Amino acid sequence: MVASVVDESTFRLRLTGDDTDRHTALAEGLARLGDVQTLAVNADGIEVSATGTAARLLALLSNAPDSVRLADVQPAHEITRALASGAMSHGALVATAHEAVAHGTNMVGAMSNSGEGGEHHTRYGTIRGSRIKQFASGRFGIWAGYLADPMLEELEIKIGQGAKPGEGGQLPAPKVTVDIAAARGGTPGIELISPPPHHDTYSIEDLAQLIHDCKAARVRVIVKLVSSEGIGTIAVGVAKAGADVINVAGNTGGTGAAAVTSLKYAGRSAEIGVAEVHQALVANGLRQKVVLRCSGAHQTGGDVVTSALLGGDSFEFGTTALMMLGCVMAKNCNVKCPAGLTTNPEAFEGDPRALAQYLLNIAHDVRQILARLGLRSLREARGRTDLLQLLDHPASVGRLDVRRLLARVPEKVVANPEYLEKDFTTDDALIERVRAALVDGREPGLAIEGIRLGNSDKSVGGQLSIDVERLLNHQLPVEGPAFTTDDRGRRRLVDDAVRIRTTGSAGQSYGVFCNDGITLEHTGTANDGVGKSQSGGRIVVRAPGGGSPEPGGNVLVGNFALFGATGGRTFVQGEAGDRFAVRNSGATAVVEGLGDFGCEYMTGGTVLNLGGFGKGLGNGMSGGFLYQYDPSGELGGRVSADSLLVFPVTDTGHGAFHEEAVRLLLHWHLEATGSPLAARLLEDWASERRHVYCGMPRALLLYQDATEILAAATRTELLDELATSIATDKLHSFKVDYRDRRTVLGGRAPAFGDQGSDDMFSLLSSYTVLGAAQDLALKRVPGATGPDDPRVAEAVRNLVLTEDFFVKQRVVKYLRGTLERFDDGELATLIAIKRLDDYKSALRQRNNLSVDAPGTYGWIAHQTTKNAGRVRAARFDELLANAALADIADIAGRRVPHAPTETVTA
Repeated sequence: MVASVVDESTFRLRLTGDDTDRHTALAEGLARLGDVQTLAVNADGIEVSATGTAARLLALLSNAPDSVRLADVQPAHEITRALASGAMSHGALVATAHEAVAHGTNMVGAMSNSGEGGEHHTRYGTIRGSRIKQFASGRFGIWAGYLADPMLEELEIKIGQGAKPGEGGQLPAPKVTVDIAAARGGTPGIELISPPPHHDTYSIEDLAQLIHDCKAARVRVIVKLVSSEGIGTIAVGVAKAGADVINVAGNTGGTGAAAVTSLKYAGRSAEIGVAEVHQALVANGLRQKVVLRCSGAHQTGGDVVTSALLGGDSFEFGTTALMMLGCVMAKNCNVKCPAGLTTNPEAFEGDPRALAQYLLNIAHDVRQILARLGLRSLREARGRTDLLQLLDHPASVGRLDVRRLLARVPEKVVANPEYLEKDFTTDDALIERVRAALVDGREPGLAIEGIRLGNSDKSVGGQLSIDVERLLNHQLPVEGPAFTTDDRGRRRLVDDAVRIRTTGSAGQSYGVFCNDGITLEHTGTANDGVGKSQSGGRIVVRAPGGGSPEPGGNVLVGNFALFGATGGRTFVQGEAGDRFAVRNSGATAVVEGLGDFGCEYMTGGTVLNLGGFGKGLGNGMSGGFLYQYDPSGELGGRVSADSLLVFPVTDTGHGAFHEEAVRLLLHWHLEATGSPLAARLLEDWASERRHVYCGMPRALLLYQDATEILAAATRTELLDELATSIATDKLHSFKVDYRDRRTVLGGRAPAFGDQGSDDMFSLLSSYTVLGAAQDLALKRVPGATGPDDPRVAEAVRNLVLTEDFFVKQRVVKYLRGTLERFDDGELATLIAIKRLDDYKSALRQRNNLSVDAPGTYGWIAHQTTKNAGRVRAARFDELLANAALADIADIAGRRVPHAPTETVTA
């Protein structure tokens, strides 16, 4: 249609083709608007006179650009590269759903986003790995292996979330399963708290350093912002700080983890933020530097094109991605997900191919819209707000004046721009020396000395650690005495294979991402962030001399050292600043003084502090152990009593291992630093031991100690939890054998006349699970002829592989009755054993195994010994088999389905 304005109330409209009937129909349609009078209708068009709302609507009409051939438009496989999945974590989503999102997104070349919390190492380098991995602020799940994944293309720093701007996250205790506790360095069954990002990133300088840290992985860096007032100004600063991608989040999304008040009353439309950021970047000559990603509830190709016309380059799909995998929008994500995406993994049946096809359909839809608009690519569409019209409706816009959304700002172009870029000069030289000595020269180790650092030497050791990880596990095989392989097949440096000695005043993030086999020894001072996200190796900071024994007289490292560390050891022969070991989940550290809020939100590892300390010690701490030397008796007034139970290490009520753990740490510290204080304490231990205290997380005690469990739960609650946990484990172990087509027990069978061996009861309990699945399948399959019916066999397979809820409930029913024989104390002890086993499983399944926290392992040994003496032997397979004996006999009377390639033989 061609439109022209004759005057302020008269309009001439012409449709393509010379057809009077079509023009007549158009005139009749316009008349329904009201306030429209037809002046003329013929084959050349119509002329109308309009007033009021009709005149305003007709005045908006303009001539569309000439369309282009579809063949001339950017191909679909290039458009899919501009699409991305939303940042949904393994924690918000169950493991199978999380992998399905990555799988489906990667199938079409789009950018999958892991969300915060990490991915299991078995996904690295596969189609199930994410191209975008969320770093957030580095609190948890970050280690050298995560950053060396060959799938990785972008790291995302999260300044805020659209669904809950200004707020942190929380994983309720029931969602902290063994696999999620392993990924995040937590304890199964104990809730995880993630405070708002501004707790960690106070200023644009902090953000610039975080961006620099991320660039140690040699990838692009995203900064995620929330659409809020002033976001344009913020985005300009973020671009200048070194970001490669800016992600603008709207007020939608969130997998049910946001409070209702956040979902309804916080944040604002992503479109406002996208337009403001684009205009601000254009006006400041920075638009060509960054990619602008839009996270605003995209559902169709039209949504993508609208975001592009407002200024976007890349486009996220969160809610609709989950809908393609079965989400029914029940809005009950943290309690019970009927589709099995966020809870109830046994119900998940999503197919990654559905998500892949959806994204491909989006790309083809985008192509068709671009062709109609006369645009050949999304890049040509960027910022073309002249092709948009604003909606004017009180329900959608209210009283906002959003006309500036469509403003077109003249672009400032800088001829030869200079940006703040990464500088890893020191690490570039180090990796070349490591490669030459250990790989090419096959030497057993390498010692590097004489490096003097200044404040401008930032993130020293970070790029080296990631490069070593990448070299050993994702590039050509390397051999030599400096390398070893762990039980999982991961290649690493042997301990102390690379020893680097430095002096001076190190810049921020000294030892960031420190990896196995790398020892960094620094004599002097170091700025903020020492050992940030350390995952292995050793970091030693020695005093250069000249300090004072008074508090504050020998400060060697800055704030938030060991932030988000997952492993390794750190020894500081002096004081540290505020927030030491925040969210530490596995590192072992000894320090000689702390500022405020030491060990805040710690979930694992061990810290021994030999000096003074500030307020808020142990705030929110839910795992690991804190040991404090306190000769002046100030600990009780400064420790976070809500989080920590404090007692002398000489008090053996919570384990005699604490005193030995402290002595071991003192020996390690003395060996690493030569600390006179450590030497004195060891020499005078008989008199000084009474001044050393243990801070133990109350959450850990309440969850894993049988006495505390008994005091907090009723008998019914104890029975229900124990029966459910045993049934879940039995069903899962049988599923693994069934899925992998392995014969139960490797084909072993009880000998003739065997009436009570472990093998016999294990076989019978497996047969119980199979029988429960058969009974359920026979009831669900219409007209089933028996277990041999192929439809029944397929139904049994699905029930077992999905760990069906009703199969599990049948097993729970068997167990619930037979567990009645135990008294309450024994039930509590059995639950403590089960929870402790889960904790040990989580530790074994961690991506990073470089954890040697003596407090944690001492606690496990203490509880194991304590539980062993308080309960009768309980063979759960025997209990289950005896409870189900009558049904097993009934099942044995049927003919078991013969499908050796599909069914586990029992």
